[in-house]
Amino acid sequence: MKKVLLGLMALSALSAVSFAAQGDTYLNARFGGDFGAKYDDYSNGGVTWLGDKTDGFGGELALEGYKSLTDNFDLGLGLAYQFHADRDTQDVNVNGYQYETSGVEYDSIPVYLIAKYNFNLNSEIKPYLKANFGYSFNFNPSDYEEKRDGVSDKDKMNVDDGLYGALGGGLEYMNFTVDLMYAITKAGSGWKKDYGWKKDNDYERFVLSAGYRFDL
Repeated sequence: MKKVLLGLMALSALSAVSFAAQGDTYLNARFGGDFGAKYDDYSNGGVTWLGDKTDGFGGELALEGYKSLTDNFDLGLGLAYQFHADRDTQDVNVNGYQYETSGVEYDSIPVYLIAKYNFNLNSEIKPYLKANFGYSFNFNPSDYEEKRDGVSDKDKMNVDDGLYGALGGGLEYMNFTVDLMYAITKAGSGWKKDYGWKKDNDYERFVLSAGYRFDL
């Protein structure tokens, strides 16, 4: 509930910045998909218990408000809901026993500042560079799952919040936008039962997104 309230507060702040500003302001609503995604792996005692590869689809929905400070430079504030890809199954062999392990994923709601540099070319296609930096509220941690001889054992997990950043660029054409960003969400995961285990569980990926600009 606390994280939901924080998300609503952030959305209110974004709306206030976007709609209260005078002139040269706009919103960009976009949807993106992840590729090349990976988590931090977890190794202990020479055994990799959780791999870094992912399986399935991850992506995000975002709303960003901008204020044009100069002809080339815009400053903005963004809010996104990010659903991260599942972790791929890891085959583990320990003392002659074969295991399959998976899980320990999460979703995120980052709140972030945006610096955007626009290349003002004499063209309807307008390229730009973009950098995001903020804080990610991470939630919905999945179980750690371990299978052996067809029998599954699961443990509940916790996930910590962390920093969020992205760097890349895009193109705008007739108010439609396309972004390509390299993004990282910082997080830490551990068992709900106190086994003394806690590990960096960052999520890195490229995000290709399409959006639409609404001038205010």
